[in-house]
Amino acid sequence: MTARKVMARKGLGLTTTVSLITMMSGMGTRAIALCPAQLGDRITTITQQPAFERARWGILVQTLKPSPTAAPVTLYEQAATQYFVPASNVKLLTTAAALDYLGPSFRVHTSVYLEPALNSESQPDTLPDLRVIGQGDPSLTSTSLQTLAQQVSDTLVGIEQRPIMGINRLIVDDHYFQGSPVNSTWEWEDVQAGYGAPANSLIVNHNEMVVHLYPQAVGQPLRLAWANPVDGVGWQVVNRSTTVRTGSNWVWVGRDLGQPTLYIDGQLQVGANRDVSAIAIPDPTAHFGRQLRHALEQVGMTVATVEVVSDRPLSPPTQPAIASLPSPLLPRWLQWANQDSNNLATEALLRQLGAVAGIRPINAASGSTLADSIAQLRTVLESLGVDPAGYQLADGSGLSRRNWVSPTTLAQTLQAMAHHPSAALYRQSLAIAATTGTLRSRWQNTPVAGNLWGKSGGLTGVASLSGYLNPPNYDPLVFSIIVNYSPQSGRVNRQAIDDIVLAIARLQPCNENRS
Repeated sequence: MTARKVMARKGLGLTTTVSLITMMSGMGTRAIALCPAQLGDRITTITQQPAFERARWGILVQTLKPSPTAAPVTLYEQAATQYFVPASNVKLLTTAAALDYLGPSFRVHTSVYLEPALNSESQPDTLPDLRVIGQGDPSLTSTSLQTLAQQVSDTLVGIEQRPIMGINRLIVDDHYFQGSPVNSTWEWEDVQAGYGAPANSLIVNHNEMVVHLYPQAVGQPLRLAWANPVDGVGWQVVNRSTTVRTGSNWVWVGRDLGQPTLYIDGQLQVGANRDVSAIAIPDPTAHFGRQLRHALEQVGMTVATVEVVSDRPLSPPTQPAIASLPSPLLPRWLQWANQDSNNLATEALLRQLGAVAGIRPINAASGSTLADSIAQLRTVLESLGVDPAGYQLADGSGLSRRNWVSPTTLAQTLQAMAHHPSAALYRQSLAIAATTGTLRSRWQNTPVAGNLWGKSGGLTGVASLSGYLNPPNYDPLVFSIIVNYSPQSGRVNRQAIDDIVLAIARLQPCNENRS
């Protein structure tokens, strides 16, 4: 199947009054305070605009429980127990289960072992065989592999007491995560994009290849440069782009799903800045092998053959690793997922649940680490008080449209984690309004800035936001807002959600009985 350009639907725009963000910028909240009894009417004026006539909203606003056993006060709800496609709000569930089950000190390793049958006394000059075993660390880069290769070289020199100039066989052992690294429920356009990179046991450079495209003389195709030259080995490029004198700048880069062919379409004006595009690696295990082979060669060790093993487990190593790289601790993974909304890091994190559960062991392996991990996630979240009937998951990042989650489920998760022993780490992993992560450009110069910790999400026709909000004049709150089937652009959908949050931030007690 060849790649093609898919143009985004142009939004129609909101047809009502000026955004609350504009209205509240620089204003004190008391001047436009809102009583809890008025909140429903204010939210309805936003969700029932003509622009959202055919959209479907799910909303829940609650007080933050003062204790684990207390009941929250619901201030507003709309279809809160019904299923919605939540987009990246799924990451709230994944990170909560991971933090509870794996613990803050969790980390994995990427290790290299010397195969014991080699370097025997009878064959002292035999080139060694090496096996590299990964555990799904999403932080590895080409620089990391250079460090690993240098460790290998230094250790082998110490063992052999002589320079080791080559490796006979490099075994790339990718069986820690079982099953396909590509989620079968993701759309074809997503699985070829960098944000939809496959999740396997041996990840390097985010399992994506990055290309830079530069304008040339008018009429000439854009010049292609690989960010990592090793990535370009073996790829055929079909470059249908052009350099123009005037006109809009747009570029689309995709790949064939069945063979190493890269397609480039679009145009850039003469003198325009370069375009940077990321494409998912189609065979991540072989990709890792090529990158590690290159790193070993950079430290003076040629590799005769590379053997990729991902479909069957090999016997466990009998000797300690001769080189190893640790991953960052779990809190950094949580930030990749929630602040940066990194899909690959989240999918790797989800699979740790099934991999670790299978090792302990807790449940029978299904042959799919993803399936085992989703089952383990349900077990963990249920132990935290999250109703398992409130959601169905197909992945951990939210890229699948077969994820169905209710606003109530997201609120239950947030409530539970607010009283978790690692509550501070969980909240710190979230983006902060107008400050960090995916929320850094939203609610600037409003009372929400710095007072909201949350996770946003978006797909075509879908927008979501769930988190914690501390209104200036009201009790701390937990909320979840999801819109599905919206014909509007992502910008318009986000604007409506932002206006709802601003309305919530206007709350004050108004002498009402909130017991």
